[in-house]
Amino acid sequence: MSGHGQLKKPTHHEPVKHVDHDAPMVATGYGSAAIDGDPITIGEALEAVITSVGDKPVNQSDAAAISAAEIRATGEKNIRPGGVGAAAQSAATQNSHVTRREEMTRLSDVLTDATGKLPMDKAVTKEDAEAVYDAEVQSPRLGDAAQLNSEPGGVAASMVTAANLNQQN
Repeated sequence: MSGHGQLKKPTHHEPVKHVDHDAPMVATGYGSAAIDGDPITIGEALEAVITSVGDKPVNQSDAAAISAAEIRATGEKNIRPGGVGAAAQSAATQNSHVTRREEMTRLSDVLTDATGKLPMDKAVTKEDAEAVYDAEVQSPRLGDAAQLNSEPGGVAASMVTAANLNQQN
């Protein structure tokens, strides 16, 4: 199911893509990697989120996607204590108890220097993007049932963009 400004879940034979071209773009945050043809890493894709929705407070969907990205980058079964996934989960939990938006932890607070915070990193693949997309859309938002749409310009969108750019190079 797809909607305005949302990503649609890719089939195994088609590249992942944006449905709405007016949604925030995230590729500009990749710096020279996308231009030089070097593969974009998971850490770089996480950092690119800051350019599009970095001011957004971290929610459970974001935390699930960031945690999935960390697991894909490290190859481990769980997030690391003190890692970017744990920081995102802590921020989402804390934000759920804060009523004033200006007091909430933002994506930029968690994802700044994500590349340096990951003990290992790797180039984003289509499978990585799909895993992060699944984590993001299956995590309830604000107490609602799981949605089949991801956040425009968010973690899954950044991973999809990186995977597509990597696939083209």
